[in-house]
Amino acid sequence: MTRVYRLALVGIALASNIAVISLLTWFSSKSEGPITAGLDLLGTTVGSIEHRIRESLDGRLGRSSELAWFTRYRTDADRLRRPDAVLLGAYDSALPKTLGGVVDLERTIGTTLPLVHVYTAWGDEPERRFPLQLATAICDMGSVPVITWEPWLTDFENTRHPFLPLRDVRDRHGMAAVARGDYDFYVDMWAADAARFGKPLFLRFAHEMNDPYRYPWGPQNNTKEEHIAAWRHVRERFERAGARNVIWTWSPHVAYPYWDTYYPGSQYVDWVATGALNYGSVGQQWSQWWTFHEIFGSKYRRLASFGKPIMVAEFGSLAVGGDRAGWYRDALTDFPKKYPAVRALLFFHAKNDQTVTYQKLDWSIEGDPVLAHTIAAAIKRWTPEMSQGPR
Repeated sequence: MTRVYRLALVGIALASNIAVISLLTWFSSKSEGPITAGLDLLGTTVGSIEHRIRESLDGRLGRSSELAWFTRYRTDADRLRRPDAVLLGAYDSALPKTLGGVVDLERTIGTTLPLVHVYTAWGDEPERRFPLQLATAICDMGSVPVITWEPWLTDFENTRHPFLPLRDVRDRHGMAAVARGDYDFYVDMWAADAARFGKPLFLRFAHEMNDPYRYPWGPQNNTKEEHIAAWRHVRERFERAGARNVIWTWSPHVAYPYWDTYYPGSQYVDWVATGALNYGSVGQQWSQWWTFHEIFGSKYRRLASFGKPIMVAEFGSLAVGGDRAGWYRDALTDFPKKYPAVRALLFFHAKNDQTVTYQKLDWSIEGDPVLAHTIAAAIKRWTPEMSQGPR
């Protein structure tokens, strides 16, 4: 590729971005609905072109070529519902602004990740709609999105939805309201967008619903029956919208008792998931050093009893209070043999995480070369027939 041609490609990308931004700015105060959706699609198309241009300028075959073995999965939702390999993935704290952190993590641990995990919340803001641009960018890279979809009911404006309760009481039995259809105006819009997207994606809806402290959709506001009814209702709305590309991922917090009583039923769940995060001794009353077996392994048999593929949706350890590299080594050594029902393992690669504590917690890997080598070495020893693909 000549230098002139490279510069021309950059010019095309810049001109396209400027055109899209101009259109979005002009229309943003004048329109919603179909026009907004059309502009989102236009922005997504430009982003896809820009991604391919960047790969060309890098002089590489492209990340997606490294995931050629994964093509049969990422184009077939039914195959992803019953995969015969362990699929690695990650959440990176630079998302959704950039996928660069995921690529950097891949270079650090010496593998390409077929799954990319993102979080999005319910609400009226434009960024709370189905993340079409981000999901498309993930697919363009050769991966499949895993979306944790959080029902923050208080993020809807009463002026726009006067039939909803006021915010200070809205969370109380909020899942019963979801099950009644009070939020179908949002669920149906999201489901229609997911159906138009068309490609397979994992949807981890209302995760850790049995945790009484963290999320308003938990048992402090809702009964397990209300959660189950809401889950079934939302899935049925997606089915009605034709969003059969969505892979439904039920994800309780297994540290709390009776988590299994929140199960919506086999016909409503495709995967079973949970997190496995070791906070070590971060100075909280509840925190101490836990091994991966204590967090996840002791619950594995019950998780596997549902007969679904298992996802470790958030996998990681802090460094305070123990041997971090040893924690990962013990967890990952012979992982497919020890936990044969697990079919996805997603690194929680967050810097400055404040979701649980006021202090900023660093789960990142690339700044620790010993840890990175430990992870890479453990994964490399997985047998090809049980690993995430050819080495």
